[in-house]
Amino acid sequence: MNQIKSFKVLVIVLAIMNVSLLAIMWFHRPPMGEGPGGRPNDMNRFLVHELKLNEIQRQQFDSLFEEHQQNLEKIKISGRDLHDLLFDELKNTNSTNKSDSLISLIGENRKSGEKALFDHLLKVRSLCDEKQKHDFDRIIKGAMGRMGERK
Repeated sequence: MNQIKSFKVLVIVLAIMNVSLLAIMWFHRPPMGEGPGGRPNDMNRFLVHELKLNEIQRQQFDSLFEEHQQNLEKIKISGRDLHDLLFDELKNTNSTNKSDSLISLIGENRKSGEKALFDHLLKVRSLCDEKQKHDFDRIIKGAMGRMGERK
């Protein structure tokens, strides 16, 4: 009888602890975009802060970012359209040539996205003075290292 009472108390204590932990996690969660893989504006603020860009550099950086976002949006829309076409081909069992062609186009689209990112980073780096270039290279190397860890 004493054991049953002890188990009931233990279950109640564990239930209270679980509810408390869930409440803490719910009410103390960080806002969206914080931490690794944040939103583009968070990454921009990080770069501006770390590179210590002056006002002129900041304005040029913002202009480059807007241009880059417009390029990426076109690439994303194109990629989405190509994927839609590819998966529409699942209904057609005899169209291996068309699906191969679409897969090649998807690859080219991804290549365009990588090239756009590289070109953007090259332009951002060109805004920097020598010390900022050193910091930029360190930041990019760190980001690439973290990307490798995610795989």
